[in-house]
Amino acid sequence: MSVQRIVCFKFNEGITDSDRQAHMTAFAKLKDDIPQIASYKGGFGLSGDFGSSPKYDTLHYMNFASMEDVNVYFEHEAHKQFVATYKHFWADVLVLNSDIVA
Repeated sequence: MSVQRIVCFKFNEGITDSDRQAHMTAFAKLKDDIPQIASYKGGFGLSGDFGSSPKYDTLHYMNFASMEDVNVYFEHEAHKQFVATYKHFWADVLVLNSDIVA
């Protein structure tokens, strides 16, 4: 079973554009550091439904071969370092895992 993991971040007030870009660059680098990440794409939130503000500022999409690989990613030192470095930026984090059927 292949797994897609979506991680969404809402930044704290006062986070600069430079901070946002540093977060994006560091998250994207996890693909290079953690071989269990089969693919990665990410971006900044646009508008919500009917032109409302997006609920999250960044969205990250990763594919894995299995939930076991997701668990390796989660416990990997590079992921732990990312969280330790950037968690003070975040007001909220949403994580979704799903099987990939199509």
